[in-house]
Amino acid sequence: MKGLIVFIGICALLACKTKQNSETEVSASNNNVSDSGITERDHPSLNIEAEIGDMTRESKNVQILKSKIEGNNLILKIGYSGGCTTHEFQFVGSKMISKSLPPIRTVRLIHDTYDSCREYIERELIVDLKELAYKKEVGSKIKLNIEGGNGVLLYTYQ
Repeated sequence: MKGLIVFIGICALLACKTKQNSETEVSASNNNVSDSGITERDHPSLNIEAEIGDMTRESKNVQILKSKIEGNNLILKIGYSGGCTTHEFQFVGSKMISKSLPPIRTVRLIHDTYDSCREYIERELIVDLKELAYKKEVGSKIKLNIEGGNGVLLYTYQ
């Protein structure tokens, strides 16, 4: 009799433990929390204008995941960690252009925000490229060599 009571007590404790674990897993999946404790959620697109400027500025922890040109815009899918502060980006082109046909300009995405939070953020960045054109004439072409990106993209001014 005593053994039966102990057995029922142990089963009750194990049942409660299992229920707590399953509730934790459900709430974690609703918040998109990965096993490493990093939270992921959607972030809106961000529009910026490219500029010709200082290419020596340091850029902090940003990855260019995808890139494509549509009209006068460069569409970047980027990833970085943060989540506690507002992040600002600059897209800077070198003043120097290679003497080739079409010419080549090195460009760089600068992310200069300190954020100690660990949320992994993926977002779309839409860059107006008009300032980086070789000549501001319809049909003028230039290749953009993106540092840390997916190689060289051909941009035709429109």
